[in-house]
Amino acid sequence: MATGAKVLLGACVVAAAASMTATPAWARFKFRHPVTTTTTVTTLLTSTTTTTLGTMPTPTPPAPAPPDTCGKGAWPAQVQGQPAFFEVGDGVYLWDDPDGGWALRATHSGPQDNAIISGTLTTSGKFLDVRRIEHGNDIVAVSYNKRTILFRFVNYGWVDGFDFATRCSAGFSASVYIGGNLASATAVHLGATGSNPPTNPFRVQRGRTATVSSSLRTVPSTTATITF
Repeated sequence: MATGAKVLLGACVVAAAASMTATPAWARFKFRHPVTTTTTVTTLLTSTTTTTLGTMPTPTPPAPAPPDTCGKGAWPAQVQGQPAFFEVGDGVYLWDDPDGGWALRATHSGPQDNAIISGTLTTSGKFLDVRRIEHGNDIVAVSYNKRTILFRFVNYGWVDGFDFATRCSAGFSASVYIGGNLASATAVHLGATGSNPPTNPFRVQRGRTATVSSSLRTVPSTTATITF
């Protein structure tokens, strides 16, 4: 083999090896997720381990939206206001902002693994101005009649979610799934206080008797065909 050909072949082998061992772009992204740092101090007699937890990103408000003046009554106090922080762990946060917009956010501890967080919102009114945040293979779909929102997030330790508004809505029902299973109600956090609904699924009802109550409606998170 000619010397030039040997040099070219060697360069190709080196390049191929480098591409196989190079870290993919998504893995190099620096997520701001809860990080557990363990420090071990060993002496002649004892060994002490100290564990420190990092912090979650700060919640951000939803996009401004026109108030739902077509619907009657106020939304329950339990869903009002933005939470001050996200708790460490897998969870879904739902709140109504004073500017008229709603926010739904999903979190996961990450980043060594991922969590699939999915669910549905349904209303007899309409969902408007639905805006997905973040990126990747996440899905936020609105039905043609604007009465259903389906969402599915693959979360690697960041925050996913979407903003939305309601129109002529007396309330809406919600179902949340984590890893394909119906999530515990303790994984759902409502409003500024982060309180939990009584069950999951649950219903947010506005009006004179504004409440967050149990809902008997359960929508599977993995359905082969969905008709709106």
